Amino acid sequence: MRLFNVKTLILIIFITGILQMDIFNIQWKYLTTISIIHALVSVVFSVFYIIPFVNKHAYKYIVIRRVNSLIGWILGFILLIVILSGFYLFLVGNRGGDMIGIVSFNIHLYGSFVLIAFLLYHTKNKIPTATASLVFVMTLINPTSSYSFNKDFVSMKLENDKTMYHNEDWTNSTKCKSCHSEIFNQWADSNHKNLVESNPYYMVLEGIAAEVEGEEFRQWCMGCHNPSGLTTGLTKTSHNMTGNTLTSTLFEKKGKTLVENFKEHGNSRLEEGVSCLTCHRIMDAKSDGNSSYTLDLTNRKKYPFEDEESSMGSWLGHKFINAKPQEHKDSYMKPLYKEAKYCASCHDETSPITGKQIVSTFKQWEKSEYNNPKDKTKHKSCIDCHMTYLKDDKFSPLRGTSTDGGVIKDDVKVHYFSGSNHFLSGLKNKEHEDQTLQLLRTSAELDVNIKDGQIHVGVKNVGAGHHLPTGVADFRELWLDTTIKDANNKIVFSSGKLKEDGNLGDDARPFMKVFGDENGEPVGLLFWKYKTLLKDTRIPAKERRVEVYDLPKELNYPLNVDVKLNFRIYPQWVTNIVRNVFPELPNPPVVKLENIVKKFNKK
Repeated sequence: MRLFNVKTLILIIFITGILQMDIFNIQWKYLTTISIIHALVSVVFSVFYIIPFVNKHAYKYIVIRRVNSLIGWILGFILLIVILSGFYLFLVGNRGGDMIGIVSFNIHLYGSFVLIAFLLYHTKNKIPTATASLVFVMTLINPTSSYSFNKDFVSMKLENDKTMYHNEDWTNSTKCKSCHSEIFNQWADSNHKNLVESNPYYMVLEGIAAEVEGEEFRQWCMGCHNPSGLTTGLTKTSHNMTGNTLTSTLFEKKGKTLVENFKEHGNSRLEEGVSCLTCHRIMDAKSDGNSSYTLDLTNRKKYPFEDEESSMGSWLGHKFINAKPQEHKDSYMKPLYKEAKYCASCHDETSPITGKQIVSTFKQWEKSEYNNPKDKTKHKSCIDCHMTYLKDDKFSPLRGTSTDGGVIKDDVKVHYFSGSNHFLSGLKNKEHEDQTLQLLRTSAELDVNIKDGQIHVGVKNVGAGHHLPTGVADFRELWLDTTIKDANNKIVFSSGKLKEDGNLGDDARPFMKVFGDENGEPVGLLFWKYKTLLKDTRIPAKERRVEVYDLPKELNYPLNVDVKLNFRIYPQWVTNIVRNVFPELPNPPVVKLENIVKKFNKK
């Protein structure tokens, strides 16, 4: 009788394991039940029933009865390696980069077929037990049978025409850290994560926008900067709180508050910015900007215990994922994520007040020679620059893993999200700042010449696949700082220096755009009121702009020319406004992107 029970249990374990193979294409809701049965029966009964029985059985026939059965020995060995490989898969997993995991998976899968064949031969009882086991398993897995955001401000869609999510639908990014630790740490200090409460400039501007245009106007900002808040019914972005105290996360590293909040509150406490789930559950995206993407949080395939917040539940959830991670990967990685329109859903921006396009980074790239999918050697999309590791001011794809213990990749797409804002991410992590500064230094080249009593300074956009600068280019400061000294080391010409108050001098030649209202007056901070373009000196991809300056008439040659291409992420006047609310905010530094020094003799 006990032999029958052991055989039945082994067959149940075998059948529930085989049914998880992709060829059966079983619905996920049933597959999770099967995997729980498989793991539970395998672990519990192997330890407390099958292994003790096999030991007694072997002792009885080998020691007492002195029966030396070759089939029995083979059966015992196969059972041992199948059990050991199963425990390894459950406790460690098969993430792809671990050879032991790969070997264990194949031993466990194919060894089970051999095990069943020898078991049925060894016991001489084949059909009834297998049929009964299958019926039992199939009986278990097949039991018989408001708020919405303003579409004028937000283009986002939710799956199945939903109008909002519950907090618990947003899996906290801390859960991803256990298997993607390096990617999590990169993201945690990036500007994608720290888009709202950790970004003083954003917090001030969202508040001003609400005062000027009404509270509902905040949704236009939140669609890209705070999607979890917007989709759960929040009407404004709030500051981080510890108890009843406001806390600043401006200098915080590696998502400290996020991790602590998850430990204390689980998924009930929303996280700021663009989370792991935001990006990795976008199912569709358009290049229209203004959060023109479709989210789907509820239709993802979840493993048993995946959403558990207790230590034991979370541990079990990770074990189920690691044992067969392909469904997890398929749920969170889509071909769409390599396309430029995916990024364009937020990195192009149109004013809902005037209908004018404020940010057109995607459209700039779309018209550039980098958009050349027919020639892979020339084609570059967003992630080729903004998610590729840099070393010595050159793109140097990072060889490594995106999953702890996973497959070695030749080009891990890093999550620093280097762009232009080296300043805010640099307050948390100098490596983030360095990656962004390296990217900025790949963007332009300088040339200089003196002729006909004038100095000609050329700036060529050699590396950016869009205008230089792009994004909120009405706030970005990119300008020429020029100094000329004569033979006596006397300064005879100077341009592009900062004034005492930190703002650019009136003679500076910045490369930027200037927005005006319907009366042709600069809009200042109220960039969404843009109606007329007063000025645009940005440099399109692969193009060159020349700035010409008149020199004094009498000069003592030779002349020593020193030209710098300087960059500052925010103008001083903008930072001054923000510091009235956030006095701990330091001033953004001026960084030198390019420098050319040249001597000219009189012709």
